[in-house]
Amino acid sequence: MLQPYRTEPQRGSLIRPWQILDDWLFAPKRDRRSWRDILLLAGWMALVGFQIARHVMWRDEVRALTIALNGDDLIAMLRGLHGEGHPALWYLLLRGAHAVFGRVEVLSGVAFVAGLVTVALLIFRSPFPRPLVLLLITGHALLFEYVVMARNYGISALFLFAIAACYPAHRDRGVLLGALLLLLANTNVVGAIMAGAFLLFWLLDLLEAHGRRWSPQLTNFAINAIIATIGVVICAVTMLPTYNDAAARDWSHSSPLTAAMLSLVNPGATSLGALFANLLPGIVGSVLLFAATLALLPRRPAFLAAIAALLLTSLFFAVAANGAYRHAAVWLCFLIALYWISWRQVTAASTSRTWLDGLLPAIGRISLLLALAIQTAAGINDLRNAATDVVASRSADLGRLIASRADLANAVILSEPEYLVEALPYYVKNRVYLARDHKFGSVVIFSRKGRMDSDLGETLRLARELRDTTGAPVIILLAYRLDEITPDRTYDEGKDWRTFRASPAQIRDFRDFREATTMIRRFRPARTDESFDVYLLN
Repeated sequence: MLQPYRTEPQRGSLIRPWQILDDWLFAPKRDRRSWRDILLLAGWMALVGFQIARHVMWRDEVRALTIALNGDDLIAMLRGLHGEGHPALWYLLLRGAHAVFGRVEVLSGVAFVAGLVTVALLIFRSPFPRPLVLLLITGHALLFEYVVMARNYGISALFLFAIAACYPAHRDRGVLLGALLLLLANTNVVGAIMAGAFLLFWLLDLLEAHGRRWSPQLTNFAINAIIATIGVVICAVTMLPTYNDAAARDWSHSSPLTAAMLSLVNPGATSLGALFANLLPGIVGSVLLFAATLALLPRRPAFLAAIAALLLTSLFFAVAANGAYRHAAVWLCFLIALYWISWRQVTAASTSRTWLDGLLPAIGRISLLLALAIQTAAGINDLRNAATDVVASRSADLGRLIASRADLANAVILSEPEYLVEALPYYVKNRVYLARDHKFGSVVIFSRKGRMDSDLGETLRLARELRDTTGAPVIILLAYRLDEITPDRTYDEGKDWRTFRASPAQIRDFRDFREATTMIRRFRPARTDESFDVYLLN
């Protein structure tokens, strides 16, 4: 028979190993908003501002701004966005902000404002005690990835936390939650999955509270579910079919059914493993992911929704598309939102007097803390990168180089691989030429259609053609260090997309290329692959 144990240890008894953590991190909020909260927000803003001042935009960030500004009007922009692989909300925000301010800096500005509101919700509206809030806002997501990095994933966290803040008052009335879910579904694909998982939680929560009979609360839920479903449909219509077909999974050597089954039992081996910086073996990461949901057992609908969201996200990563930390952290924010809503039950379980009711939730709380500790360690590393000038791209350096030389002011830029140019419009106004698409522009289509390979000779020939037809200087950016390339080796340009090759003769003496160009700068490596040697066609 299970014996109860006391919350406070008696003389000679052992303190529960998680008791100190429970009292510090998993307790009801002890006081209302105070100067400590304002100080917490100010400290976060200082750390984020320091990183923004040193951050260099890279291609995935600037690509969204370029697409958002394309087209003479909103309808034309939406037509150009169709098939890109993302829903429209982020692009609408960028276009609207640019219409007001007319500067490319709105890209970082919108990301910062979204992150600021997200963190303010955590600090001032969440039921979490300050030590836990501090752990959350110093993690990689809220200290860098969702606020310094200007992508469409930070707004997913914003809407998830807004839903958590509004849920108790609006569960049984109004359409606010449905509207927020519609917006969440149009942040990104994982956000759409989370919208569906939250509807599952909401339905189970109502059934648990009111039974299976039809009620006014279920009618209200049905109306909100329709609104949210419309959001998911809009997301799908905007995204599909994608024109970036080179990013699709290649199943010629593996089975999607096998991958799907494995993802359900080992989600840590999918892109969700990025939550642990891919340092943990897949099975260990999976145990930690599943265990982090156990603290929600006292509120069973939240626990079931967290598990469903975890499995659906893992399935998506395994079958549809690879992801990265920014994708996986959307699920983590969903989990935090469920903790937020269920905090009264979570904290009550931390004082449970029976092993049956207390042990599994305790394992869940400890697992969540381990996951958050890894996030904070990554957040500290982000600060170190900013302090040591570790940047994602050398595009800003190229901008400074061009600004320092009057002869480069109207130069045409050609790059190999061509996606290096996608970040340049943020820093330079020079025209850029897409070699494989045979046009000027700065948005690369990752398609298997058209020319699939290139070589150094082709790059030089095209540069000469551009010089002759435009009468402008031609800058050539090469990600490949010519003095380090292996002769006749084929270099994959990523996404199972296209290749680049230099012939043995070209590598042996660079005769043609050396006589035709002058290397004017070699930039240091960047945190991504966006570093290059800069050549000027003579």
